[in-house]
Amino acid sequence: MSLTLNIAGKAHTTNAHPGQRLSETLRSLGYKSVKVGCDAGDCGACTVIIDGAQTCACLVPTAQAEGRQIETLENSCHPLRARLAEAFLAHGAAQCGICTPGVMMAALSLLETTPDPSRSHVESALGGVLCRCTGYAKIVEAIMSLAHPKPDAHVPKPGDAVGARIERLDGEPKVQGTEQFGADVGPADALLVRAVRAPHPHANFTLGETAAWATKHGVRVLTAADIQGENRFGVIPPLADQPALAEARTRHLGEAIALVVGPADVVEPLDLADFPVTWSPLDHSLTHHAKNTPIVHDERPENTLIRGRVVSGDADQALTKAAHVVSGTFETAYVEHAYIEPEAGLAWMDGDTLVIEACTQAPVMDQEDTARVLGLPMRHVRIKPTAAGGGFGSKLDISVQPLIGLAALVTGQPCRMVFTRRESMSATTKRHPGTLDACIGADAEGNITAMKVHGDFNTGAYASWGPTVATRVPVHASGPYRTPNYHATSRAIHTNGPTSGAFRGFGVPQAAIAQEQLYDELANACGIDRLEFRRRNALRDGDATPFGQTLASVGLTECLDALKPHWDAALADAASFNANAGPMRRGVGIASCWYGCGNTGLPNPSTIRVGITADGQLRLHQGATDIGQGANTVITQICADALGLPVDQFTLIGPDTALTPDCGKTSASRQTFVTGNAMSLPMWYKRELAGQERVRWFAFNHDNAATGRDDVK
Repeated sequence: MSLTLNIAGKAHTTNAHPGQRLSETLRSLGYKSVKVGCDAGDCGACTVIIDGAQTCACLVPTAQAEGRQIETLENSCHPLRARLAEAFLAHGAAQCGICTPGVMMAALSLLETTPDPSRSHVESALGGVLCRCTGYAKIVEAIMSLAHPKPDAHVPKPGDAVGARIERLDGEPKVQGTEQFGADVGPADALLVRAVRAPHPHANFTLGETAAWATKHGVRVLTAADIQGENRFGVIPPLADQPALAEARTRHLGEAIALVVGPADVVEPLDLADFPVTWSPLDHSLTHHAKNTPIVHDERPENTLIRGRVVSGDADQALTKAAHVVSGTFETAYVEHAYIEPEAGLAWMDGDTLVIEACTQAPVMDQEDTARVLGLPMRHVRIKPTAAGGGFGSKLDISVQPLIGLAALVTGQPCRMVFTRRESMSATTKRHPGTLDACIGADAEGNITAMKVHGDFNTGAYASWGPTVATRVPVHASGPYRTPNYHATSRAIHTNGPTSGAFRGFGVPQAAIAQEQLYDELANACGIDRLEFRRRNALRDGDATPFGQTLASVGLTECLDALKPHWDAALADAASFNANAGPMRRGVGIASCWYGCGNTGLPNPSTIRVGITADGQLRLHQGATDIGQGANTVITQICADALGLPVDQFTLIGPDTALTPDCGKTSASRQTFVTGNAMSLPMWYKRELAGQERVRWFAFNHDNAATGRDDVK
């Protein structure tokens, strides 16, 4: 059946099934600004305007759109479209960019009827579009600003880029709807890859006649037997234990056991329920509390993956002498990252090199793991990160990379894979659930004397970042406070739950929940205001932490001092409100947290390369992935100031393992500090070479080392 869609006044004829989601039809016609995040109308990433109203395209059958006026971000004719894009750039409203097209379409629909919207108007209009990065504040400001004169753009002078509020250097594609994410890359005829996944938390399995099944359906089936390398991966190689495709046994619900590869129109509608596999469920445990649980990994004598420990002073003795002691047990749960973009990517062969374009936070780590799994030299694996539609830690672990890589190696054709939301939630990492038992003591004057804490963390079926969580928690569990006597221990424990990994804090938020609640109780026991109690115990310059680091430029007391008048006002407001009769009450809370910038207990490598081309173009090669946090812009600002040049003179070569040096993973708030530190080193070399009639090309790294060669000027 042929259907005709009117998209921004242009007729498009399609043979899409009448019941196909309009979002998929629009994407097949090349309108990739229409993103697919949920296929359930929940995220709003596919928002378009139909007959003047914002609509989730994933909820509209294609047939119902025939004869109606459809607008996507690429082709919107709205008179305010260009100004809205400028406003988004000026206000920093686009971060990772996956939700930006949907947000902008919702805004244009609002502006059509309400040219000078209030905050409540904007918030209501955006109610159907989720953003996981921004917190909406800058988005709301950008939309409301359209009714007011456009401010002059600020262009920093050479040497003044750091600290200046400039537009994102990679922002234009985000606000034009042309940014390419994992599901947006690849030729239309690329083979589609789908995974057959375990329906049980723990099971043995036996594959049946897969070749006959594949022939019947016109597809190819790949299993662990097709993997030529070492079928295990993990972010910390000595503890790597996760197979790309399970062999005979699965350890969590949703674990992949086989791949189905073939033309998209064959593979996509295929019902995998009749895939030839026999399952034998095994006993399982989903919680780290359970006793006598089945061993998850036979090669380990127990389910404890790793332990952490930090001890200074004598916490037990100090607690017995404390004037006030409080204790408690605190539970945290699994948390899903819920980035709007499910995992996706494309793989193909370029000569003898396997090229993978996929969403990721760590291209070199992907290269290492994929090469190991597929049995390839690292130089024959090239990772080209696409834009990442949110990461928050989970896209540090590989997902589609070895699967599409295997498919491309075996078939010799481009292969693509896009996780469904269900796959993403079952097969990728989560925040560690944890149980923390903590006890803190203070003297009569309200000074902390001791803390004792133990945390058990459910690391799930495989190691992932469990070792980092288990070591970070004892380091951070005291919070940013002086604690002279300290005893902290932790364990990462295997279960048959989802693999737990990195998620904005590596266990520090879980520890802060326990420590800050106990601080409130101690403040009350001491009869001291909760803010003042924290200020009294805050770490200051020159103080040593419980793990032995002497600190400088702490700033916590200054932060609390600045907060004090607002705190007093909020307490007074709450007391006044609560004095009135009625069911509602207001509470006022305060909490402090600290977090180590970079990799705890692991190296923090980062290398930058700056050079000048034969025709005089300034090139900045930096491999730090920008997942919305602004690394592309910030690192260029630092480089510009280091060299005393304008930001706009740089051509940025972004992460690509074939073109850029290793800047390490994008996580733990490390790129601005660590890669930025590497980028500041040209300042020293610029001074060294002042007045000399030659130019040097340098590769800089965080160890202040450089390699280079002299050229005649």
